[in-house]
Amino acid sequence: MKSNPIRWRSFISLSIFLGLTILFISSLLMFLQPHQELVALLHTIFGFWLLLLLLWHIKNNLKPLKTYLRNQGPTRINWVPLGSLGLFVLLLFLVYLQFGPFLQFYRWGQTLRAASESEMDQQQTYHLRKVQPAIATGEQLTIEFRKGPFFMWPQYAIWLETLDGKFIQPLYVTGKLANNNFSNKVTRKDPQRVFTENPFTTGEDENEIFEYQWDTASKNQRMRPESLPVFLHKLGLTSSGGAMVPESSTPELDAYAGATFLENFLLSTRALAALPEQFRIRMEINQSFDFNQYYSSDRFPDDKIYSGNGFSAQPSVIYEAIVDRRDRDPIYILKLIGQGHHSGRDGEVNPDTSKLTTAKQLIDRVIVEFHDGVE
Repeated sequence: MKSNPIRWRSFISLSIFLGLTILFISSLLMFLQPHQELVALLHTIFGFWLLLLLLWHIKNNLKPLKTYLRNQGPTRINWVPLGSLGLFVLLLFLVYLQFGPFLQFYRWGQTLRAASESEMDQQQTYHLRKVQPAIATGEQLTIEFRKGPFFMWPQYAIWLETLDGKFIQPLYVTGKLANNNFSNKVTRKDPQRVFTENPFTTGEDENEIFEYQWDTASKNQRMRPESLPVFLHKLGLTSSGGAMVPESSTPELDAYAGATFLENFLLSTRALAALPEQFRIRMEINQSFDFNQYYSSDRFPDDKIYSGNGFSAQPSVIYEAIVDRRDRDPIYILKLIGQGHHSGRDGEVNPDTSKLTTAKQLIDRVIVEFHDGVE
């Protein structure tokens, strides 16, 4: 008994129907809800899938399509293709002109998305912290930090610098870095094991992987120049051994240092003195143990810092906003601009972050708002 041949016409028709269904649902979600990576990915993949099906459909139905375009009626003009093309051009033209009803419909969707995002924001919990040294007389500002899905226990620093790269002052520095207080000595139990992912996210018992020892006396042997290399080079403090790391804190660092927030936070702070009209605000963040396929634990075997006991893994990431105090809008969103050196060899910002994965998801957003007047 012969098997039935594949009915390609039915296959294409059913595939187009299912693809259009997915596009319809994902379009509604994108119109009504805040951006979600999964929905956007679904919409993109099925959009290209439908494009391939369309090309296949045209290839298999080229003759019928040519017939549709020919004039087979009593009149000399075939109105079907002209009407279809005319409607397409009309809609395109109205969208270009931002036709009132279309624009109202779009803004209605924006309102729905904003309301949904507001509900999500209301579910976020923030820690409040005020860092305003008595000697500070400059601008007041608030920094809103919302953590990303892979934020666990990072080190980070927020600082100001001029447009030509001159360090102005810190705004917040995690205490471990400011005081070089890396007293927790972590040793890998199996020296031959290679990490290609964060070992604390695999479900394994961490005590089977690492051995922990609290050793304050040897903390100066565990300096972390690779933790925040861009900030540390801007800070310009070196240890007695020549590493670009402060061996102990300074009054300025002490004034703006604090505990590592492990949740979202709102930081209220103040500049030491009046700021220039234009400057940069930067944040650098780095999380140990966040290995990936490229930044595996054996990636740089001859690099003593990267392959040492700091478990640096993916390098730091740097976010930045250019502030212009002449702007009417006092709110700035920091954007990812690059990564630091994987072992802290220099303080340059490398704009190529293509090898990073979870490091780019430590931060969901950082927003800075400047305030007029004095509290």
